[in-house]
Amino acid sequence: MSEDRSRWLMLFIALLSSSSFLFSMQIVPPVLPTLIEVYDVSNARASNLMSFIALPGVFLSILGGAFVNKYGTKIIGLTGLILVSVGTLIFALSSSFLSLEMSRLIIGVGGTFLIVAMPALLTQYFAQREMGLAMGIHGLNMPLATLVSFNLLGITQIIYGWQAPFFIAFIICMAALSIFSLFVKEEYKERTNLSFSGIKNGQIWLLGLVWATFNMAIISFLTWSPKLFMDFWGLDPAKSAFTSSMFMVGSLITPLTGYLSDRIRKRRLLMMLSALGMTLSFLFLPSISVEALVPATILFGLVVAFVPPMIFSIPSKIMDSKNIGLGFGVLNACLGIGIFLGPFVVGLVMDMIYDKILVFFTMAIFALSSLLLTLVLKER
Repeated sequence: MSEDRSRWLMLFIALLSSSSFLFSMQIVPPVLPTLIEVYDVSNARASNLMSFIALPGVFLSILGGAFVNKYGTKIIGLTGLILVSVGTLIFALSSSFLSLEMSRLIIGVGGTFLIVAMPALLTQYFAQREMGLAMGIHGLNMPLATLVSFNLLGITQIIYGWQAPFFIAFIICMAALSIFSLFVKEEYKERTNLSFSGIKNGQIWLLGLVWATFNMAIISFLTWSPKLFMDFWGLDPAKSAFTSSMFMVGSLITPLTGYLSDRIRKRRLLMMLSALGMTLSFLFLPSISVEALVPATILFGLVVAFVPPMIFSIPSKIMDSKNIGLGFGVLNACLGIGIFLGPFVVGLVMDMIYDKILVFFTMAIFALSSLLLTLVLKER
């Protein structure tokens, strides 16, 4: 296989593998109202199903990055896919809320290894001048996973029960595992000893905090918007899930935003503008009429689509190649913090004062924090 065809194949496999994890993660929001009713739990407790999937990333991502440097992306990627598959199957077979929470922890451990390994795999095949495009295409993983889960699986759980979507997710995970094991080949890279010296780089931590606050805003929106659209705009479960998923239609332009970042070379500026637009969107969403909700949500997705390709293009500029796995480990640790805290904090706010303006204002604070942190970020 030619080098050019090989790198695009690796990009496809990286996209499929990370999407299988994110698909398992994003199944929960459309069925969350059902799970709250079935198990009679509070909003804050229900948010554990999103928060627990992020918790392993907080503690294991940096170790996972060191493992990538030492053992390579294929071994770590395979380990991640196996754990995601097992955790998804356990969730589908669970009969108590505690077992649901524990299965999400298992999925989170596997996802931690995957999200660290896949970008590191791409840095072996794509030069810096094409990194924005590669990461932009790879960034389609969340939009694709969310669009499919929010639109198809909401209807599936109504017809076949809430467990059915998780059996579908298990099949997808097994398909990704098979393709990954058969076709992934790493470019030769000298293995390093298990070292954590790269985490002394202050800029990668600052970039990680930008990523954390960004995801606090976005994941809390994706987690709770189906319920918010039902309760405050009067949509039925299928329509509320569909409307929430329209956010990801806008995010499908990440390959274009990544390509633009390669050409413009002003990644920090684009991130700042995106964070500003995200903050304003949260402030205006509560006043949107039900008729304008879908186009407003699509526009919101367009606004935030600039951030993910920029975030994952920067580590290869601020860290040397032997520590690149650690760099992505730091980003994923901060991602885990964002996913853990965002839905949980918003769930607490909803339990205390269930007011749509206050809920979206809380999300706006997260987005504004991302903007302020980007202001002090230095891009080499």
